[in-house]
Amino acid sequence: MLYQAAVFLHILSAITWVGGTLFLVIVMVPLSRRETVASGRGLNLLRQAARRFVPVAWASIVVLAVTGVYLAWDHWGIRPGNFFTSGGHFISTLQAKTGLAVLVIGLSLFHDFLLGPLVVGQLEGPRGPGDPPAPTWGRRLLLVLARVNLLLVLIILFLAVSLTRP
Repeated sequence: MLYQAAVFLHILSAITWVGGTLFLVIVMVPLSRRETVASGRGLNLLRQAARRFVPVAWASIVVLAVTGVYLAWDHWGIRPGNFFTSGGHFISTLQAKTGLAVLVIGLSLFHDFLLGPLVVGQLEGPRGPGDPPAPTWGRRLLLVLARVNLLLVLIILFLAVSLTRP
């Protein structure tokens, strides 16, 4: 019963994280661009959506990590010794999935807690009539990081599916 609960939570967390990320990238970013052109409120709309999603995303990441370690340890009997030294399709795929997950977590930390607040601060900072417009490099970098993370998360999802059958 604990195994099924862990699998359920693992899948639910993946759905929540991937689905929310897809929604932000595919729906909210284009909508915010359109609203910025039409009314100037697009950035505010995207910022509000992201602020609501970030805690959900990080909760999902934590649940994914905890249930992933539990499943590897308890169900498949994988320990650090055989994780780093064993070969074969399953271990190699799990190593790739784990490595990409660590990379995604690092990029997400940078995106959500360092670059994101910096860019939002620049965009929302006080502007006088003679001030230059806010730099666009930060917005572009945020979008590139979000797309790279989404691609990496989809690769992780593919690797997870490939773990089900050799």
